[in-house]
Amino acid sequence: MTAQEVLAEAHPDAAFADLVLPLVPGAQRLAYGMLQNAQEAEDAVQDATFKAWRGFGRFRPGSNARAWFLTIVANECRQRRRSRWWSIVRTAASPPEPAPDRESRLEAAIDLRGALSRLPAEMKLAIVLRYYLDLPFAEVGAVLRVSEKAAKARVHRALTRLRVDVPEVDADA
Repeated sequence: MTAQEVLAEAHPDAAFADLVLPLVPGAQRLAYGMLQNAQEAEDAVQDATFKAWRGFGRFRPGSNARAWFLTIVANECRQRRRSRWWSIVRTAASPPEPAPDRESRLEAAIDLRGALSRLPAEMKLAIVLRYYLDLPFAEVGAVLRVSEKAAKARVHRALTRLRVDVPEVDADA
């Protein structure tokens, strides 16, 4: 029995904290990437951490802790996006239409955050895991519960949907 397993049996809360605390910053980036709201992301991570703590007894030592915890965070974010409250707030907080001047057209064309928010939740999750958290495709697949090859395909499809045609801008205008 390793020292970590002995600690986990003697003090399960300390073992949980040692396992999860280093993962929280990445979980917050994931939640923000999915929800696009800092306070909502913090709440999602807090609720996901509580759910992870409750299910810590089912965590298998030696398995990928980051993938396990980020899956719980991603599920919490999905649940929040599906709830009626979130859709009401999201509709009320939609940004105003940009003015049709040259600068606004260019900003609208390259607005990555806006394009990301229009992606379906599964595509957004794949992009956030790969590029916000810089996870390898194997871990992206573990969080999405698909193979590494399927994770690559999902990221590719999401990137294809994100591509934006930048309009030609007349330099004299």
